[in-house]
Amino acid sequence: MFVKETRVKRSGREYSYLQLVEGYRDEHGRVRHRVVANLGRKDALKESGQLEALAGSFARLDPPLAGTRRTVGPLLLVEHFLGELKVKDTVDGVLPRSARSVLSVGEVVCALVASRLCSPSPLYDVAGWASGAAVHELLGIPPALLNDDRLGRALESFAVYSEHLRSRVAAGAIERFGVAAGRLHVDLTTVAVAGAYEHSALVAKGWASDRRVARQVRTLQASTADGTVLYSRPDPGNAAELTLVGAALERLLAISGPGLLIVCDSAMGQPKTMREIDQAGVRFIVPLRAGTGFRERFLSEVGHQALRPVRYLPEREAKLPPKQRTRFKGALRDWELTRSDGSALKLRVAYIHSSEEATQVADARERALAKAEDSLERIRNGLGGRYYKTRAQVERRVGQILGVNITGLIDVTVGSRAGKLTLAWQRNHDAIDTAAAFDGIYALATNLPGRITAGGVLRLYKHQQIVERRHRDLKQTLKVRPIFLHNDDRVHALISIVGLSLLIFGLIEAQTRAALPPDQQLPGLLPEGRAAKPTGRNILTAFQGLGLTYTHTGIQLDPLTHTQQRILDLLKIQPPWPTQADHAHNNRGNGPRRPLKKWGSVRRV
Repeated sequence: MFVKETRVKRSGREYSYLQLVEGYRDEHGRVRHRVVANLGRKDALKESGQLEALAGSFARLDPPLAGTRRTVGPLLLVEHFLGELKVKDTVDGVLPRSARSVLSVGEVVCALVASRLCSPSPLYDVAGWASGAAVHELLGIPPALLNDDRLGRALESFAVYSEHLRSRVAAGAIERFGVAAGRLHVDLTTVAVAGAYEHSALVAKGWASDRRVARQVRTLQASTADGTVLYSRPDPGNAAELTLVGAALERLLAISGPGLLIVCDSAMGQPKTMREIDQAGVRFIVPLRAGTGFRERFLSEVGHQALRPVRYLPEREAKLPPKQRTRFKGALRDWELTRSDGSALKLRVAYIHSSEEATQVADARERALAKAEDSLERIRNGLGGRYYKTRAQVERRVGQILGVNITGLIDVTVGSRAGKLTLAWQRNHDAIDTAAAFDGIYALATNLPGRITAGGVLRLYKHQQIVERRHRDLKQTLKVRPIFLHNDDRVHALISIVGLSLLIFGLIEAQTRAALPPDQQLPGLLPEGRAAKPTGRNILTAFQGLGLTYTHTGIQLDPLTHTQQRILDLLKIQPPWPTQADHAHNNRGNGPRRPLKKWGSVRRV
């Protein structure tokens, strides 16, 4: 069948009518056409939106020719988790399809999640990617409908309800996969944005992770202990971290329920912030900032002699000889704060000493002192010259050299003798010894009830690297930056959708690891067939190159490698089409073929 345009002249005007025509052969074998249905006048159909709807319907029905290839890759995994989480139904339940739309917002969200996980790239030519991938076959979405205008409109619609929809999908992950949400690791990162955005309330200049001021959007993420990002929210690029975490507490409690424990970084280690978190009914573990005076209290109330060995071994040091491993020591002490109502907030602080950190801090201080002395020597050699003619010039330069890090560790004297400037310096060994007393010492505050130890607090805090790894996956594996979109709603919606992608990314990793026997690695994940611990990244990579082919008997999937089949078995995913090996097996009379999922018939050529 095909659509035929017929022009009719009437009263001096020409009208175009669309007809659905079927081709057939008569008894003599000649090709004939017959009109199956009159669709209506073209301009009226276009004005009412029915023309676009018809185009979308035909795009869904028209199967490719036999011999057509499509890339499947990780779409097998992504489609499974999209279905298990009911992403499309959840979105469409809140944002139903309008009468004129040919794609629902839920379908667009699923397509963008699949694009981000299977072929991450800047948000353009999504239709080009989908036309070569099995998006229609697995998700039921015609690639031709994924044009930029339709994606933009869907993003704007999704942005309004994104907070509610993200929480609904996260709740579905907890219910369907039993994700443990009692402990969340919370941290903020930044996403670079390209473009001016002069009047934007979301895109703003702020301090980026590389310590430079950049045009950006801040993104708060909350990850479970197994690496599943249950909460991801975009915020203004110049917003304060304390404000953003405080605003997220209510939503995090709604997702996880009472008894939530959050692990944060040192930005939250201020007395006022800890009081606010405690008053919200949330447990926390957070490193104290230097301004709280924990170092002085450590020397006066604890001291190095009170520290005891802590049983903690970083995973990266598991294969090192015992003498080369980091040694941790700790002590737990009470710490009391005053709430806003005047009552006492009783905390406990784990004072931790890390041998590796102590060595690094001492080495960095020695390098800074040596560099400062070298710079001072150059100043002394240039006294009276072009740049150091006056005492004020010398003192200004000395102040720049000493800076903040080594202030007070070197005593510098600028003077004059016989009308000539002089410069002398020496290390302040007492100040250096005082600074060295804090090397490797940090403090972890918590309001956890019950019996705990310094080692237990340390082990919980060290899992903070989980959410930091997800920051890396967000920017590298999923390639979310830089972003260039037309308005705040589209930027907000895209980052929210990438957050859903990160949720599925974490589920793929966590569910695969949970299905593996303890301490077992998966063969074939690394080059040369080497075994490795499964991660979201190497699992998705393992499916690169997998494709399907349209044949006269239906769709056939490429032969699966041992690693691909093992991953599908661990995740309990059944491929929707037979492989070429299955087809050969069935043709030998060894059993019936598995039923095809979609588009089982193709046009013969």
